[in-house]
Amino acid sequence: MNLSFRSFRARLLVFVLGLLILVQGAVLLAVGRANGSEARRHVDEALELTARAFGRALAVRTRILAEKAHLLSADFAFKQAVATGEPDTILSTLENHRDRVDASVMMLLTMDDALLVDTLHPEGHAQACPLVRPVRSAEQSEFGEAHAVEFVDGVPYQLVVVPLFTPEPTAWIGIGFRLDDAFAAELRKETGTQVSLVRWDDAREPFASTLAPALRADLVRGLAATGALPGESLVVPLASEDHVTWMVPVPRAEGPEPGTQVVAILQRSLPEALAPYLELRGFLLAIFAVGLGVSVAGGVLLAARVTRPVAVLADAARRVRRGRYDDPVEVPGRDELGLLATSFNDMMKGLSERDRVRDLLGKVVSPEVAEELLSRGIELGGEEREVSVLFSDVRDFTSLAERRSPQELVGFLNAYLTRVSDIVERNGGVVDKYIGDAVMAVFGAPLSEEDDALRAVRTGMGMVAALEELGDEAPSIGVGINTDVVVAGNMGSTTRLNYTVIGDGVNLASRLEGLTKRYGVPVIVSESTRNACPGWVFRELDRVRVKGKQRPVRIFEPWGEEASVAPEARERLARHELALSHYRAGRLDEALRGFEAVAGQGDGGLLGLYRARIERLRESGLPADWDGTSVFDEK
Repeated sequence: MNLSFRSFRARLLVFVLGLLILVQGAVLLAVGRANGSEARRHVDEALELTARAFGRALAVRTRILAEKAHLLSADFAFKQAVATGEPDTILSTLENHRDRVDASVMMLLTMDDALLVDTLHPEGHAQACPLVRPVRSAEQSEFGEAHAVEFVDGVPYQLVVVPLFTPEPTAWIGIGFRLDDAFAAELRKETGTQVSLVRWDDAREPFASTLAPALRADLVRGLAATGALPGESLVVPLASEDHVTWMVPVPRAEGPEPGTQVVAILQRSLPEALAPYLELRGFLLAIFAVGLGVSVAGGVLLAARVTRPVAVLADAARRVRRGRYDDPVEVPGRDELGLLATSFNDMMKGLSERDRVRDLLGKVVSPEVAEELLSRGIELGGEEREVSVLFSDVRDFTSLAERRSPQELVGFLNAYLTRVSDIVERNGGVVDKYIGDAVMAVFGAPLSEEDDALRAVRTGMGMVAALEELGDEAPSIGVGINTDVVVAGNMGSTTRLNYTVIGDGVNLASRLEGLTKRYGVPVIVSESTRNACPGWVFRELDRVRVKGKQRPVRIFEPWGEEASVAPEARERLARHELALSHYRAGRLDEALRGFEAVAGQGDGGLLGLYRARIERLRESGLPADWDGTSVFDEK
């Protein structure tokens, strides 16, 4: 039978049949995993029962110790022995009681935490009193007694502390059982669970355990590797065999010093619990293997017909990613893969044309404008947008050109325009056009941000600072910035377009650039730009009426961010504003004295301008409509 399919859909159908076989195998495997989860649940339940049994065992031992301690506390003969104050007599009485109740240790402590007698140290050489924390807990207890696990000479004891009344409390009686391997073995015999008691410190070594010595070392390493905390359940490998592990914290004495944390490690072998389920899983895996073999065989036959065209398409896609579109894909056949190859070749042609257009536009206009034109389509029209327009121009360019040859002048212009254009683009602006040595930049079109005006001001000051770094050979420039609503879009004819902005706000920015030379400052911004730059300090220069505008405009010089302006400069700024208010009010003498008092380095042009105006006004007198506005009839 011919198994060749012209339709890729038919091939895919064959593959799906094999995939269904794999899905069935996966379902069977999921059933096995569910059985494994059930086994884990049973292990957790067994460990939970063991944890309860452990708690009950501690509670029973605590109750026994408390009863034996109260028995001794009520013994008249013991009270008489304590009344003698003779350590040997008291020690003998404690040892007799210890042997009768089968305790491991007994102690007598004064009410001020002094250890009187300790059966572990009959010679009185105990290094520290182990009952301080239980005594503190007993003092806060409603019944005047407490229990805790404490370490004496590195050996853990389950201790109970009760007061001795004669008839007032005169001492503390301590009694305890040792926590050792025998205690862990009893719990193991009762529950079938491995039990280890660990002092929860940096070492975390078991001091009592049903594990073999080698497995105890594995337990220490496993706990260190997992970083688990008391109260958690986890899996710890012991001798390459996973053990489900519950970590049960032993209650500590309450009080300001809770004492050493002891944790019971309860463990059950996971492979032993999973044995019945592992057998079932083996059977399921066999079924899975058979299904996998059949599916792989079918997949190999299918891959032989599909792999080559897919590999060819993948290699072509890598070439496209590297920007190579000149090598079309050749895939024989008329099935879906053949149609895909044809579509891929058409796509490469389209991408090649788009990149050529993008590269060409990128050299003529900014990348942002190029992207705007490509994404929205090239057509005549525009939209109203609020933008900040920046004009910059080289001062005394004519004399600068006279000192250079045409080749030198072109090289200078290219270097200068490259430098200032980089500053514009770093601040998110768009270079609209070059007009000889002048640059027009736009902030807010085609892409707008909330701080367009602020970025325009930073650009202007950055241009001035960058050119100052060139030294004596650097040209001086003037920068004018205005923020206004303009029309932004594609302007021109149907055969030649230019994405730009037009409007009265653009003209004002150009006029402000021209005023920088008159006022002797490098950057002038309009009032609308100043208002859109919160957190910056500006010096008001004047109120002017430029050519082509009837309404006067306040103009400002940016000084920098508020944090960067020194207090001395702020004081000079306030005195300048006072002099400017005198000038507008017609108090010419006060105004001139104020301008002369605050004139600093670099302010000679501004001072000279106002001195000349004031002298003319003194000669001609103030006009009847005087408001301090300066009129400029030239561009």
